[in-house]
Amino acid sequence: MQSESEKLLVIVNPASGSKQAIIDVGAFVLPLLKGINYRLATTESPGHAGVIAREFIESGEGSSVLVAGGDGTVHEVANALVLNDHRPRADITLVLFPSGTANALYASLYSKVAPNPLHQHLIPSDTDVQTSYRLKSVLAFVHSVRSAKDSEQSKPSSRQLSLALTEILDHSGEAVERLVGIVVNSTALHAAILHTAEQLRESIPGLERFKVAAQRNMTQWYASDVQIFGPDGVTAKGVGVYDPSRDEIVSLGTQAESNPLTLNGPFAYFLSTVNVDRLEPTFYITAPFTTHAPHDGSNTMEIVVLRPGREPGFDERDGTAIEERERYGKEVAMKALFAAYDKGSHVGLTYLDGEAIVEYYRARSWEWAPQTGDEASRLVCIDGTIKTVPAGGKARCGVITSNIAGVQDITFKVYL
Repeated sequence: MQSESEKLLVIVNPASGSKQAIIDVGAFVLPLLKGINYRLATTESPGHAGVIAREFIESGEGSSVLVAGGDGTVHEVANALVLNDHRPRADITLVLFPSGTANALYASLYSKVAPNPLHQHLIPSDTDVQTSYRLKSVLAFVHSVRSAKDSEQSKPSSRQLSLALTEILDHSGEAVERLVGIVVNSTALHAAILHTAEQLRESIPGLERFKVAAQRNMTQWYASDVQIFGPDGVTAKGVGVYDPSRDEIVSLGTQAESNPLTLNGPFAYFLSTVNVDRLEPTFYITAPFTTHAPHDGSNTMEIVVLRPGREPGFDERDGTAIEERERYGKEVAMKALFAAYDKGSHVGLTYLDGEAIVEYYRARSWEWAPQTGDEASRLVCIDGTIKTVPAGGKARCGVITSNIAGVQDITFKVYL
């Protein structure tokens, strides 16, 4: 908990979402911080949030950071602190005031948190429902500060966030880029959607641009090979798979004990998440993260896969025909992705033979190796940031545990 001598850093990204963050922070957030020592900073360019956060933490002024922005702003802060060679271990308290477009992290953490009676008296009684919802994290933090001063007050609950490290490797296996994900790490269709959506940001504001981007990329298949690993980083031992017939995460069994789980392409969709069950307020792409929650401290990620080759009667040669890719996109991929908006029901979809349409895994890490000549499969997305795998290289992504060279042993927690 924050001591009286520590400052709270308030970072406001005026370019995020509807570009109302400065106004909203002044109207709703700052009045709640009376009696709390804080420093207010506004970002001026991409990446600036990370610079501000790193300088603040290194100064020793405090270890609590309030982010008024979207998932991308939180991503900047996490990367600046974790991929920092000059900072010893630290425990960061993250406070969120959702001001972005999707706000996936906030929605996953707070949408099901009931209003706390201990918090409600802090805000005017006529505060509208949406503003009250957006203030849940701020109110929980204020409660934590006040309870530290008053031993009779109940202490708020907290949750430690997971971080996933994505490394872009060249043809020799050397890491040429590293990024930390706090929400999503993906390739295939999701990475293509984010790549296109960023190009549409100015012309099509809000969530609508993601739907347009999805329609533009739906017929694309991605030639790659994937390996999925358990805690040992060598085999698939400990990897779980969702079984729609039993509605539970089950073990891969003896097949996982000696080798990694290998998935051969083509792929239509490949995505992993940490900390979240959705990527938009109602797009529950990794719903089992909540409905079949992993054990605390399990250090796992959720992985969602769509492979055309699992469809009965699939002929790989048909993948070269645009008509077949259009059919699969409309009849299978779109059906699955739209079902994610139906409380995550996509994970229960099956073909006529009972085979799951969507493969859903819970694992520690994965590797994505694009096949030579497929430029589209080289795109990788980390919390909305797009990177390209070099020719002959691969992408490797895993939940950060400890003892990773060049990665600081930093924990992020939020109050609920």
